[in-house]
Amino acid sequence: MLDELRKKQKAIVYIVAAAFILSLGAGGIFGGERLLQSFKGNYLAKINGTKISPQEYNAKIQEVVQRYEAQGQRVDEQMMSYVRHAAWQELVDETLLKQQIKKYRIKVTDAQIKHAMQNDVPMDLQQHPDLQTNGRFDKQKYLAALNSNPQLRQTLYDYMKNYLPRKKLQDKIVKQSGITADSLKFEFNKENDSVTGKAIWFDFNMAETVEATEAEIKKYYEDNKEKEFKKGPASRIKYLSFPIKASEEDYNFVKNEIDELYQRITGDKEDFTLMALDHSEDPGSGANGGYLGRFKKGMMVPEFEKAAFALKAGQVSKPVRTDFGWHIIKCDSIFSTMPGEEEIAASHILLKVNVSSETRRDLEDQAKKAAKLIARKGIDKAAKELKLEATASRWLAHDNPQMEGIGEHGGLFQFIKAKKAGKVSEVFFMNIGGEESYLVAQITDNVKSYYDDFAEKKLQIKYDLEKQKKIASAKDKADNFVKRVSKDKYLTSAHEEGWKVIDLNEHKSGSRLPSPVNAQLEDFDKAALALNSGQYSALINTKEGPFIIFAETRNKPDMKNFTQEKQAEIRERMENEAFNRWFVQLRKDAKIIDNRYKYGY
Repeated sequence: MLDELRKKQKAIVYIVAAAFILSLGAGGIFGGERLLQSFKGNYLAKINGTKISPQEYNAKIQEVVQRYEAQGQRVDEQMMSYVRHAAWQELVDETLLKQQIKKYRIKVTDAQIKHAMQNDVPMDLQQHPDLQTNGRFDKQKYLAALNSNPQLRQTLYDYMKNYLPRKKLQDKIVKQSGITADSLKFEFNKENDSVTGKAIWFDFNMAETVEATEAEIKKYYEDNKEKEFKKGPASRIKYLSFPIKASEEDYNFVKNEIDELYQRITGDKEDFTLMALDHSEDPGSGANGGYLGRFKKGMMVPEFEKAAFALKAGQVSKPVRTDFGWHIIKCDSIFSTMPGEEEIAASHILLKVNVSSETRRDLEDQAKKAAKLIARKGIDKAAKELKLEATASRWLAHDNPQMEGIGEHGGLFQFIKAKKAGKVSEVFFMNIGGEESYLVAQITDNVKSYYDDFAEKKLQIKYDLEKQKKIASAKDKADNFVKRVSKDKYLTSAHEEGWKVIDLNEHKSGSRLPSPVNAQLEDFDKAALALNSGQYSALINTKEGPFIIFAETRNKPDMKNFTQEKQAEIRERMENEAFNRWFVQLRKDAKIIDNRYKYGY
């Protein structure tokens, strides 16, 4: 049993760490990190003044990779982008927590760590079958494993050494959150106060067609400009992008190799399938001898399709160039030649064309020259001279590093926040929408506050105004309904007249009304929970239109169920929520300088 446990312990501890730290409410912060060292000279990032070195970031990336692999997940090239993002988030979160632990002067003793190892056994370990007897956690087995396995003991020691200070920090924060006995009772009452029944919705979508005029839309925008549409601080930029794509030289380099393969297939009569197995760089079809299966016209890129459908069964094409690289295509079978219904089965050998270091340098040099030209003439004139199109951004808020239409990039984000209008950026390596490129930007506006553009908000305002008109029309019809229909016939008449009748199943305060309403309505909740069993509400007007509520059953709190165990359960949830709110605000207020882009991330 111990041998098996030793094999599994690494995965177990990673799982325990992730699960345990989530219970602290910090959401995805991983325990067991290294102590961060001060980094002299260049730094990858700075978090509230604490420097993060490239070595620390790389170590965290490796830690995340090892954690996934310990859980049986394969970390391939495609997943590495997510891994790097996760590692960054964890590194930021860990640094912030360490800063707070230091601020509150929190320390743990060796005795406290050892006591926690023996008595605060993580639930994931308790549930491990090797540590159970008859399906229940066996503490003696756990202690025996702990005593006989130095590696497991050290790993759990390191884990508890990091976990306990965070738990103490949580306790301090929770004490400041003001959770009282009255808070617990209020939450209990809220959880156990519900109504089951029906709701008649006088759906505004059934109203006659209405239209908000241009004048009404403009008036609403102006009347609500300060309250609803004022934002800031923010910047706008224009930028030139230089996509990092293979050059003609890169394609020509690979062309020599594909020509050689073509000669071996057509001249030397070597087997196509074996050649594909040995040489094709298409990970999907290469392992299947290049076989792509059946496909019709319109399913492949134009260059590939044109060559493939020009072949007869058994024929092999000359090398074909696409954005994926160079292909040799073999037509395996023809299923239909009917115009509009052409269908074949084919195989191919793909040699990818990678961007050479020379091409990258050339593109970067082009971007640097463009930056100098922009500084002299401005981006619009520079773009015209270079025969490129300058892209204009929307307003980019200074409090949101996820820049709309661009994505997250530490260098560009710092640039837009710090520089005045007219300033030109350095050349940044970017990945926008999965396409790598070099980017150079010029700030067109940098303001302390701005207003959402009327043109961008016009359609939303139009929809909202027309919705209000429809709701007013629905209210008139609802008033008429109440006047002419007796309460005992509300539900039947609503069905007959085509109004929506919605089922309420233990509807509570804060519950979301089901489809087709799909909304949380405070006015609705208040009216529903004021009813007794068998009662109808008056007509309730909400932001989603009028309702009439019928309470078939009212479920009210029974204080007999407000036991010590229930109170403890509610308290734990409320404490975790309080800690979560505190941590989210902590992260929002953090001053972060992200220089990862300088190191190729």
